[in-house]
Amino acid sequence: MAFSVEVLERSARKAQAVPAPQHYLRKRDLLWDPRSSPQTLSGVAREFMAQERYSDALDFYQHAKDEQGIAEIKRIALEQGDSFLLSRLSRFDRTLVTEDDWKRVESAAMKRNSPSMAAFAHKQYAQPEEEVAKKEDRGEKPLDEL
Repeated sequence: MAFSVEVLERSARKAQAVPAPQHYLRKRDLLWDPRSSPQTLSGVAREFMAQERYSDALDFYQHAKDEQGIAEIKRIALEQGDSFLLSRLSRFDRTLVTEDDWKRVESAAMKRNSPSMAAFAHKQYAQPEEEVAKKEDRGEKPLDEL
């Protein structure tokens, strides 16, 4: 029993000992290597988090399927008004991001004086008035309008 605990602790230290790659090719190799364990990937993601490289951390959390890490990224995106990170989460899993999340990101982005991030978030949940008007103008039989 003690042996297995020692082995687990040693493997956990090794997983944390892998430094976050600085070169994009090393990052790619580590991320896509089939021998990379979820623990290793999560450890690298935590290093990226410590460096505030949230997009890189998200890559590793997604490959590790680390739900806690992904939730942490979402929390940071909502707090900082980072619509880019939230859109990446949405592409990964549409169920992770709600309309209320987009509204929170828009509000946080405006508070941080980031109008482009706020505008992007707004586009994710609001339809432009022109599109709504076009949909209402269309008839049931489009050829009848000719």
